[in-house]
Amino acid sequence: MSYYFIKHDRLNQCEDAPNGAKPLKHNLRLLLPPLVSVLHTNFRAWNTLGYSPGPLLPKRVYYNAQGDLAFYFWDNEQPQPLRQVGCSPDLAAWLVLLDKWMETYVVIARARTVWQQQELASALTFLTPAYLPAQLVAHPPANWERVAYALATTLADGPITGVPTNRHWQ
Repeated sequence: MSYYFIKHDRLNQCEDAPNGAKPLKHNLRLLLPPLVSVLHTNFRAWNTLGYSPGPLLPKRVYYNAQGDLAFYFWDNEQPQPLRQVGCSPDLAAWLVLLDKWMETYVVIARARTVWQQQELASALTFLTPAYLPAQLVAHPPANWERVAYALATTLADGPITGVPTNRHWQ
């Protein structure tokens, strides 16, 4: 087993979860809006480097209080290059995954500050059970439709201006 993460613009691998990172479901108390922005940024780094973290399932996603993001890979598995459609399928799954534990508004609003409008629009195409990992869709709650609707509504609003100040979280 290995954990892969992006640090200093490089894909890294280690045998243990980095710096106190725990599985998604074991770190829910940390999952506040400012950290969601950091997680979006760190997830986007995978796209920037041209890698897919593989199926986005709760048991594979690890993070810590600083927002360091790692993905668990079983023996002989490793990150693969992005598909020809880019990161769109991974981004769609990422939004659905986060939405299972964080308010839809926060997931989408924070995504708008990190991802470009066209990237979010491309992910909308893959927000159906036909393209999402089956285990993710089966994991409660059934939220893919809610995420698709929220993303479509947000895209209709146009690009966001400015960045969150996080004043109320400090």
